[in-house]
Amino acid sequence: MNYRIDTTRSRALSERLKRAMPAGDTRSVTYHPPYPLAIARGEGATIWDADGNRFIDLLNNYTSLVHGHAHPEIVAALTAQAPLGTAFPAPSELQAEVAERILERIQSADLVRFTNSGSEAVLQAVRVARAHTGRVEIVKADGGYHGSWEQVPMTFGPASTGTPDFVRDLVHMVPYNSVDALEAVMAERGEQIAALIFEPVLGEGVIAGDPAFFAAARRLADRYGALLIIDEVVTLRLAWHGYQSVLGVRPDLTTLGKIIGGGLPVGAVAGRADVMERFAPNRAGFVSHSGTFNGNPMTMAAGRVSLDLLTAPEVDRINDVAARLGAGLHEALEENGLTGPVTVAGSLLHLHLQAAPEIRTFADVNLESEHLARLHLAGLDEGVYFAPRGTLNVSTVLDEESAAAAVAAVRRAAARVAEEVVQPA
Repeated sequence: MNYRIDTTRSRALSERLKRAMPAGDTRSVTYHPPYPLAIARGEGATIWDADGNRFIDLLNNYTSLVHGHAHPEIVAALTAQAPLGTAFPAPSELQAEVAERILERIQSADLVRFTNSGSEAVLQAVRVARAHTGRVEIVKADGGYHGSWEQVPMTFGPASTGTPDFVRDLVHMVPYNSVDALEAVMAERGEQIAALIFEPVLGEGVIAGDPAFFAAARRLADRYGALLIIDEVVTLRLAWHGYQSVLGVRPDLTTLGKIIGGGLPVGAVAGRADVMERFAPNRAGFVSHSGTFNGNPMTMAAGRVSLDLLTAPEVDRINDVAARLGAGLHEALEENGLTGPVTVAGSLLHLHLQAAPEIRTFADVNLESEHLARLHLAGLDEGVYFAPRGTLNVSTVLDEESAAAAVAAVRRAAARVAEEVVQPA
C-alpha cells in the first residue's frame, strides 16, 4: 500500500528523521506505513502537509484541539502572554483562573493540581491514592488507555514491552463494563487495592461506559476502602460536567488533560479535599509533586480561553454534529460493503472494520484490520485525516459543509478499498 497523492517532501522528511530517531518517529501512535505525512500548517478544521495537500481534520491531535487549529482567540491569548514570560518558578493568577473553571465543571472535586500531560496526571493520581490508602495494587479495564506510564498499561501485550513482572503483578485487568468480573477481582484482592481507574468512555473503540458498571465500581471502592479514579483526559469534552455526570458516578479523583490546555501540553488531577491535601508541601509526609512547566502561563492562558469557548451549548452542538457524521460515515461504508459499526459517544467516533458486529468491550475491537489500514491511507488520498486505528472526533470549527465533505471523501475511499480487496493491485 502506498499514497497516490504527491508526498515527495513527507517521504524525504521521513528519511531524514530516521537518521535521528528510531523509525523516524517520536510518538508511537502516529506511526503507520509507508510513513506518516509531515504536517506543515493547520487552520480551523483544515491541515496541510509539507507537499501542500489539504485535509479535513477529523483527528484534532487526538482530541486535544477541541477548537481546531490556530483559533484566533487562543492565538491572541498566547501572543499577549509570550512577552510577559513563558514559565515562572511560582504560582500565577492564570493558574487560579483555570483551576476555578475546572472545579466549576468537575462537581466531584474540591481541589486541583496541574501536570504537563494526561500521563503525568494519572501517575500522580495513582500515587496519591497509594499514599492515602497505604496499598499498592490497582484495577483497570483491559484496553483502557491512561497514558504511557508503565503501571497503567493499555493491555498486557506489545505495548507493555519492557514492563517488569513485579509491576504487572500490581495491576488487575477486567473487561470493560463487566460487573461480574469487577466484583470477582475485588472479592479476591479488594483489601490490597489502592484504586480503581477507568475511562468513562473506553477510548480504544469509543465504547460508552455502562452506568451499572460505574455504580458497581463506586460501591466496591467504598466497600473495600479503595479510591475510584475516573480518567476524563479525553472525555471532559463530552459533557459540561464531564462524562462522569452522564454516568451518574462521583469519583474520588478525576484526571484531566487535552482540552484544558488549549492545544498546549497539560494535565491535571482534581478530587476530594482530604485526598488532594496530601500533595500540600506544608504537611508532614506529603506526596512530593514537582514539574518545571506545571501550570506554566502559556498553557494556562490558552487553557482559560479553551474552556471559556467550550460552553455547554457548544458541547451539545458538536455532539449533535458527531451523531450525524457517524450516521453518514456508517452509510458510506455500508454502501461499499465494508462491514462494521461506527461507534459514537458525544463528539468521539470510531470506525470498526472487520470487527465484531456489536462493540461491547475491548475484545470486540480490531485495531489491526487490513481493511481499516487501507481505508486510512485511501482517506488521506481523498483529503480526510483520521487516526490509523479509526478514531475520529469533532471540533467546534467543523461546520456542516466540511462534515458532509468528509463523508463524501470517506465514501470515495471506501469504494477504492472495496475494489482493492476484490481485485488486489
